Parts: sequence; C-alpha cells; structure tokens
Amino acid sequence: MKHKFKRPIGMFTNFPTIVHGIAEAVHNDPPFKVQRAAIQALRDLNGHKEEYPISVSGHNGTYRGTLGFEVGVAEGIFFNCLDDENVQRLCRPLSPRSSYRLLDFLLIVTYHYSHRGRMTALNFDHHHLRFVFNYRRFEVRLFHSKGTRRMPFEELLNRVFDKIRERMWQSSLGGLTVKYMRIL
Repeated sequence: MKHKFKRPIGMFTNFPTIVHGIAEAVHNDPPFKVQRAAIQALRDLNGHKEEYPISVSGHNGTYRGTLGFEVGVAEGIFFNCLDDENVQRLCRPLSPRSSYRLLDFLLIVTYHYSHRGRMTALNFDHHHLRFVFNYRRFEVRLFHSKGTRRMPFEELLNRVFDKIRERMWQSSLGGLTVKYMRIL
C-alpha cells in the first residue's frame, strides 16, 4: 500500500535560521491580492534575461554579459519551477478569507559573458527568499546559499520589489513602499 504524503506548496521545510538580508514593505491593498501580485511577479522574473556588465577574475575590466533569473517555489524539501501550473496552484486558494502566512522561493541568478565570440557561464548565485505576510505589510528574508555574490543583495531585493510593484500596478492596486532594508 502506497502512502502519499502531501507536501505544503510554498513552504520550504529547511529554510535557514540565519538570513543575509531582510526588507519590509507596506501596502494598502487586501493581502490576498498583494500575494497574488507577488507570485505573478516572481513568475515574470523566471526566465528573464538582460544585458549586464560582468567582471571576471583574472581578467581586466568588464565584459558584455547576460544576467538571468530562474525561480522555483518550495514544496517541502524541494523546489519546483515557478511555471504557469504552479502559479495556478499557489493562486487558486487565495481569497478575501484565505491567504498565506509565508511563502518560500528559490531564486537563482545566472551570469554569462561574451569572450572571443562565445558565451561562457560563470558560477550562479542561489538564494532562498521567504515572504512573511502580515495584514498591510510583508517582510522578505534573503538567504544566500551558493555562489560568488556578483549581484549585491540590495540590488536583488530591489529588483524583486520593482517586479511586485509592476504587477500591482497592472492589477490596479495601490503602491508598495519599502520601509527598511538591512543587508548583513
């Protein structure tokens, strides 16, 4: 007889107790709508690529590079790609009476640079993000688990907040104000 254990989507069982950055944002919208916007914003970030100047150890100056993002949503001790199906799974239970207390994500920042006509991959940065929701505010906790930290933590958190603001605006929601950010 097989037993199927239900893993809670959005919750990482092994989220670290030590964090490398923390930020708090406030808003004036219903929490479930802000959570939906945050989930969709992270989905928008998944697969996003842009030009980014990259310095490479052992080489002078910076190279023309590409920055990319891969986002996963926690499910127990695993992370699944934050694709349309998982966005639906996360958003389906959201309503005025039902919202999340916390949501955990894996955010991988990818780096490639052009050298002698070839795109070369560099070490990627792996981060865990935990969103802790309260009534009209939420906190984002950042843990850097692997990589060389090419992108400063503050820049990473600001990019996440910018994407959430963009999604809130598209959903005709009010603004989002970052009250504080502390990088350790």
